[in-house]
Amino acid sequence: MTEITCSSDAFEILKTHINPYAEELWIVALSPQLQVISKEMIFRGTADYCPVHPRDVFRFLIQKNASSFMMAHNHPSSSLEPSLQDFAITRKMHACGKLFQIPLLDHLILSEKNYYSMADHGFFKNLKKSSRWD
Repeated sequence: MTEITCSSDAFEILKTHINPYAEELWIVALSPQLQVISKEMIFRGTADYCPVHPRDVFRFLIQKNASSFMMAHNHPSSSLEPSLQDFAITRKMHACGKLFQIPLLDHLILSEKNYYSMADHGFFKNLKKSSRWD
């Protein structure tokens, strides 16, 4: 099994799946040892939008018996800049992950040659600081 210890590991296993024409949301289910249990494209959208619902993401994670997960989506425009919607869905998935005790470890935005990691840019640390539940 492939182990994911950093954002670049996740990019390596996902970069061959990048769709240059439509946004897609990929979920990587991880074992307690951060080994990839399964990866799957859960949603496919249009050139600049991809609908996402936590119910479908967590159904997949629970079926795979995941201990944690990473999510990634591509921007066909090749811009790695997160949108307000990207931040909003990350906050929502992070909150659901806490509820189900399947933590979200990172959300990557992918282009064909590079990626943006929300974890590497401190997004999850900021969520933890602002959370009343920790």
